Amino acid sequence: MEMILENNIIELSSNKAFSIQNIVKLDGRLSAYPPNQGGYVPLNCYLLKEENGAFLLDTGYLYHQKNVLDQLKSLLGPDIPLSIIPLRINEFMSVGNVKAISQNFNVIGYYSPHPEGADWFDFTDEERDLSLKDIPTTIVRGMVNCEVGEGSGRHIDIMSAPIRLINTSWIYDKSTKILYSSDMFNYGIAETNSEEWIINSIDNEISSSFIKSFLLNTRYWWLEGAKTRLLRENIKKVFNSYDIETIAPGYGKIFQGKDLVMKQFNFLDEILLELDKSNSIAQYVPRNHVR
Repeated sequence: MEMILENNIIELSSNKAFSIQNIVKLDGRLSAYPPNQGGYVPLNCYLLKEENGAFLLDTGYLYHQKNVLDQLKSLLGPDIPLSIIPLRINEFMSVGNVKAISQNFNVIGYYSPHPEGADWFDFTDEERDLSLKDIPTTIVRGMVNCEVGEGSGRHIDIMSAPIRLINTSWIYDKSTKILYSSDMFNYGIAETNSEEWIINSIDNEISSSFIKSFLLNTRYWWLEGAKTRLLRENIKKVFNSYDIETIAPGYGKIFQGKDLVMKQFNFLDEILLELDKSNSIAQYVPRNHVR
């Protein structure tokens, strides 16, 4: 992956939510995208911020460590209590810079599906940093509600992603009406590195057929011929339970606007119905076979 742009930060909500981006050129090596997909995408970490506390969702690849630290320093003072939530704890994109951030900021907590979060983050350098074990881990199982900054009154819901291949969390922030969707809805791809990284037009040209192909050629290859009824019900439950105005994925462009958000959920529901075992036959998929 070729790094294109450094220190790209988008303010999603005034001094409350930021997308910390590193833009890369797709060349077949990023597993979140089909092997034949070209173009440019942002790799997104998100900072949720209040005066006396903040949350960081994902920490980026180790390759981008200097950029991520510089971006955070431009947004966050060294003394502000910071909690880290890797949305996919077993992916480098989520955990790559947890250790470095913990060593440079006032990290007060990890959120993890595993009780010893530090054991998942301390994989760089020859010697382990045992001080990471002093940072407490909050176990994320089911639904977890937590406050961004003590006494702020701003709460976020951490939930198990209703559709996933690996252990994955989605997060909803009521105060900004943003859904952080990790590795779903990450098909917003730019043709050039100078495009806007937010899609806000209901007339965007991403088609249902492209999204279906995208899903089948990435980590959702298993959907064809699967039982998708329960997936559809759980996804609808998220959409119906929350007032979502922005979808912020871990990779790709951000979708902004209520009608645009509804369009993405409708696309996904239609595709899952089409791929259900009642309408599609499961088949063996050879490695790198593009559907």
